[in-house]
Amino acid sequence: MTALKNRPIIRTDNFLHNQRGITGLETAIVLIAFVVVASVFAFAVLNTGFLSSEKSKEAALGGLQETSSTLSLRGEVIADSNAAKTAVDLIKFNLAPASTASESVDLSTTGSVITYLDDFQGINCQNPQSFDGDPDTAECSWSSEWLIGSGEIVDPGEQVEITVTLTNLTPLLAAKQEFTIQIKPNKGAVVIVTRTLPGELQGTMDVK
Repeated sequence: MTALKNRPIIRTDNFLHNQRGITGLETAIVLIAFVVVASVFAFAVLNTGFLSSEKSKEAALGGLQETSSTLSLRGEVIADSNAAKTAVDLIKFNLAPASTASESVDLSTTGSVITYLDDFQGINCQNPQSFDGDPDTAECSWSSEWLIGSGEIVDPGEQVEITVTLTNLTPLLAAKQEFTIQIKPNKGAVVIVTRTLPGELQGTMDVK
């Protein structure tokens, strides 16, 4: 009996209430969940960043391509009047790449649009000319002739003469009128030619 009295008493409620091991396991599970969620979120952020960077790169390259595919006016703008010198029949000017580093520009009938505008009309000119003969329908046409180089593509170092025929405008382009011709390639900047005719028309004029 004495031996039994000296033995330590083991309390069973310690097994029931001391759950430090279970709490640690739950903490580990929560920590792992946080790590997984953070990894997924980081992957999504990085993926979005890479996508945005790629789009920015494409936009920058596209803008660079547009600015590098640019034509510019070379020389003067020449106007040829009709026999009576009452209206202008033809407008002529030369185009060339803006720099030797410029990319080629398509001046074919499907690669460019040339538009004529004045105070009375704004029309897309045809190429080749195919006027319908109706005096009430305003029409114009354009053609190109390579002065340096050949083909329908303007490469660096080449130069092309553009002729715009205005014999079927309604009304015709007369003295003191301002006009604008826009050359709009599919790729590259728009070339805008704006001039005002003098008060007295000559057979051939350099219009400013």
